[in-house]
Amino acid sequence: MAQLKLRSIARFLLVPAILFVQTLQGQNSIEGVTSKLTSVINHELVQKQLPSVYIALVEKDRVLWSHAFGYADPDRRIPASTGDVHRIASVSKLFTDIGVMQLVEQGVLDLDAPVSRYLPDFHPRNPYDKQITLRQLMTHRAGLVREPPMGNYFDPTEPSLEQTVASLNRTSLVYPPETRFKYSNASVAVVGYVFEKMRQQPFARSIDEAVFRPMGLNSSSFEPKPELLKRKPRAFMWTYDGRTFDAPTFQFGMATLLQVFLV
Repeated sequence: MAQLKLRSIARFLLVPAILFVQTLQGQNSIEGVTSKLTSVINHELVQKQLPSVYIALVEKDRVLWSHAFGYADPDRRIPASTGDVHRIASVSKLFTDIGVMQLVEQGVLDLDAPVSRYLPDFHPRNPYDKQITLRQLMTHRAGLVREPPMGNYFDPTEPSLEQTVASLNRTSLVYPPETRFKYSNASVAVVGYVFEKMRQQPFARSIDEAVFRPMGLNSSSFEPKPELLKRKPRAFMWTYDGRTFDAPTFQFGMATLLQVFLV
C-alpha cells in the first residue's frame, strides 16, 4: 500500500527549526524578521509544492504580524487569506480543558473527585483499586483506551457525546489510573461530556458561550458551521509515487476533540 502524507496548509512547520533560528539571528526589527520569514516561506512553497502557508507572530496578547501565502484553492486561483479558517485537530483539547477549569474555579467541579460523581453511568472495566478523576483524564493518565468504540476518528454514524462516552463501558483500562501517561482521545471526550452535563446544554454551544465568545474568537466553533466551511482552504494528500488528491473532508468523531475551526 502506498504511504500517504498530508500536505497541510500549515506545512511550514516541517521546515527545520534550526533554519528559522539561523534566519532570524541578528534581526532587530519586526520588519527584518518578517522579511526573512517571507523569503523562507516562499522558498518552501516552491520547493515542496505547497498550496498555502499561514503564519502569525504573536507577542503576549498582540499579533505582531500575520500573513497568508499561496492559494486557498489553487485550481480556482483563490488567494490564501488571513481570514481563512482551519481545523486545528487535537489542539482543541485545550479549549475543552479551559471550560472545565472555569467550573473548577467556580467550585462546581473537583479535579480530584472520582469522575463517577458527575457521570454515575460511566464505568469502564477497572480491575484496579484506584478510581478515575478529571485530573487524570485531562492529563492522559487515567489508563483509558486511546479511542472509544463509538465516536472515534472514522465512525460514520456521528454518535452523540453521550453515546461516545457510554461506549467506553465496553472497554477495560489499559493501565492503573495515574501510573502511566497514555494519550487518549477518549479521555478528553469524557471530560467534554462532564462539561456538557454540568452546563446542561450541548457541548458546542456551551464552549461558544463560556470560552470562545468571551475570548473574542468569533470565527471559532466546535461545529462545522456553513459560514465557516466557506472559509476553509482546500487541503491535499499525495503518495510517494506522485499521485495527488484532495484530503478527506468528513467530520471527525468526538466533537470535543477535533472540530474546532480557528482563525
